[in-house]
Amino acid sequence: MKYKYWCLFFASLLIFACNNSSSSDNGNSNGSLESSSSSNEYSYSSSSEYSSSSISEPNTDISSSSIILSSSSPISSPSEVSSSSEISSSSPVSSSSDISSSAALSSAVVSSSSEAQPEITNWPTLKKGDPGVIEGWGSRYWDGCKPHCALRNNVDTNATPFKICRNCNKNNKEIPTFTLSPDIVVRYDQWANKIVEDWVGYKETVSSCEQGGISYVCWDMAPIALTDSLAYAFVAGTLKKPVCGHCFQVQFDGGNHGNDIKEAHRKLKGKTLIVMATNTGGDVEEGQFDIMVPGGGPGMFDSFAEQIGVPKNQLGEGFGGFLTTCQREINDYNKPAEVYQECVRKKCNAVFSKPEHKDLLRGCLWFTDWFMAADNPTFISKEVDCPKYFTDKYPSTINKSKDNKIEPFAGFNKPIPDGYETQKWKSEWK
Repeated sequence: MKYKYWCLFFASLLIFACNNSSSSDNGNSNGSLESSSSSNEYSYSSSSEYSSSSISEPNTDISSSSIILSSSSPISSPSEVSSSSEISSSSPVSSSSDISSSAALSSAVVSSSSEAQPEITNWPTLKKGDPGVIEGWGSRYWDGCKPHCALRNNVDTNATPFKICRNCNKNNKEIPTFTLSPDIVVRYDQWANKIVEDWVGYKETVSSCEQGGISYVCWDMAPIALTDSLAYAFVAGTLKKPVCGHCFQVQFDGGNHGNDIKEAHRKLKGKTLIVMATNTGGDVEEGQFDIMVPGGGPGMFDSFAEQIGVPKNQLGEGFGGFLTTCQREINDYNKPAEVYQECVRKKCNAVFSKPEHKDLLRGCLWFTDWFMAADNPTFISKEVDCPKYFTDKYPSTINKSKDNKIEPFAGFNKPIPDGYETQKWKSEWK
């Protein structure tokens, strides 16, 4: 019996000692974790789930209220996310070690538009000398004018299906590209006992760059980046051959049209830009594309400043836009690329700050962050089949055929007999 009592006594002492040791170890462990977290400036939540409120990192403001992510967002690490970003489930985000609040708007591959990201396609590498591959260079502009490819006389009216470029009104709402002519002659033929047209004519919706014009380029035709090395844009092509609705693969080679190669040109080398021609220019050379970039300069014409309600001088130099203005303000053309990028970025955010200008802001920041603010870069290019993104966005959804009965914006110049069926100008087109 005594032996049993002594066994029980020593067992009790052993359990007591183990409990004290365990409590001491737990205290040290908690203290170590807190110390480690403090030294790394992290706070650890007891919950097994990590959230924006349970982990905070200095210099990186990541919160559930500022970032919207879905499980399909291809983001490798938190270092790829900047504060105050809104990222759609289909928006690929580029890798970047620099995280800042300004990057929230300037990320080259995050669309500010609510529309879904285009499908990403792998494009083959172009090589000089291959069939169909030509050399060229890229300039930039955004004048607000009605695209030339939205003029009925500039497209193939015999094409099947018929396609003409969209155009929009001052408020960025799509409107007809052409209507019945206000001078059309319609009369009642008493012998035939019906209404007849002596002359069926059409009138282009007048460009905003002409007196009394109401037609502008649509803002969603601003460039958009799909990845760090692939983007889509609309361009003006040469008048020397039909280009309306044609697409081209552009591959940048690291050069400059004036052979004045800068860091930005070297950074752009190897990137692919798929473009569709919606415009033509008498000053555009064969092989050249004048890329539509908000803030790229209005060029010879301008209805853009009046459209968005800013003084013309806020759009930068007429030829070259924000970048040319920045180069002159800095008074040095040999600074690192990031200097010019930041200068242009500030101008983008200042001029296109309104929510309704989100597509314009996207395109302007695309120039700084994807295009590297490269001035007149050179490339090789080849005509290609158009991706669905372009075939969906290019054609008018109103003028679906070469013929229509849409009344002119200002009405007919002569009375039209009752019974002549037309499509009225809709209130949302005004």
